[in-house]
Amino acid sequence: MDMEKPRNPVIVTYCEALMRKKGLELDDENKEKELDRMYSLYESMLGRRMVETLPEDKKAKYLEILRDLGQLNMETIGEIFGDGIADPAVIMKETLEEFTDIYLENR
Repeated sequence: MDMEKPRNPVIVTYCEALMRKKGLELDDENKEKELDRMYSLYESMLGRRMVETLPEDKKAKYLEILRDLGQLNMETIGEIFGDGIADPAVIMKETLEEFTDIYLENR
């Protein structure tokens, strides 16, 4: 059975609003595919921004973990990102703004 990744309902609602603003009229199946695509893009952009804002020592530790995923666990990720991101709300807002510009201009 395919397990669906949990999604933030606020971001899903935002993506749906962007699709309406863009004038997309899709059937349910294609709407869900578009939402998946949009959500994945947003997650990727947000993750990239979060890593970019990490202090150099924490960024280096994170990149080291990516080379050896055996080290990956929630405790380590919490140590890196828990206090490594000064203002996550600002990063999320800026990422949503960039995402909106990209989506509305390039769709």
